[in-house]
Amino acid sequence: MSIKDLAYYQKLIETRSYTKTAKFFKLSQPSISAAVKRLSEEFGAQLIIQKTPRGRFIVTPAGKILYDRSIEILNLLETTKNEVAEANYPKLRVGVSPIVGKIYLAKILTELSKEKLNHNIEITEAGSNDLSYKLEKGEIDIALINSLSPINNNHYQSKLLRTNSIKLIVSKQHPLARFDSIDFSNLKDQKFITMNHGFIHRVLFDLYCQVAQIHPPVAYETDNISILLELVKENLGIALVTELAPKGENGIKTINITGVPTLNTYTFIQLRNDVHLTTIQQKILNIINRIKI
Repeated sequence: MSIKDLAYYQKLIETRSYTKTAKFFKLSQPSISAAVKRLSEEFGAQLIIQKTPRGRFIVTPAGKILYDRSIEILNLLETTKNEVAEANYPKLRVGVSPIVGKIYLAKILTELSKEKLNHNIEITEAGSNDLSYKLEKGEIDIALINSLSPINNNHYQSKLLRTNSIKLIVSKQHPLARFDSIDFSNLKDQKFITMNHGFIHRVLFDLYCQVAQIHPPVAYETDNISILLELVKENLGIALVTELAPKGENGIKTINITGVPTLNTYTFIQLRNDVHLTTIQQKILNIINRIKI
């Protein structure tokens, strides 16, 4: 028995028309008639009575049973296909930028653990620029990233999670800790700790320096936001970060910046339009979308 014959038969019973059925499947009418004939021979029963092409279309009791079963069989086949696909590709590949990961990742994994889905997610940590490239190349399915401007790209579905201001952070032992705000140009002789090139925090640092026309020394560069924060705590330098970075950190003073244009970063979740998520992957994405930063 051919699955295609069952699909043709199901559609025929629903439309009561060989012409409409053939048009739906882009086949000839004789092809549909041949499918019905094969099914009749397979089950040894007459399924449809129609004495003339325009005559009354009658589904026999045997034909009604086969129609009902065809719905069950075809639905089961579709479900099986999806389950097989999910078995082969059960994980949602999520790219997370350093700051988003620091604040967001623990919450995501906690919620997924409650649903017993924590083994169905694959995390890639990288800078926002690298994650955008990986998303474009299909190396990850979604990305949680920071951007210097709202994302408007027809190739992606983008959801804004939050808008973040930029802050200066220093150790509470640092002389600058007595200030609540400071002109950025006054930091020209201060040692900075920055993220490596390719990270949005380094882009912000370079932009502020360019606008303020200063060239402060860079004491350390890192690709790990936790290391950056620890170095600041140890009073080995100061850093320019988004407001999320020092959240929950002891020993760090956050200072507002003046003397330069106000810049924000935007935390987005991005999904390529051509990604077709499995049921499990969609469930994970729904959980991520529900979490508030």
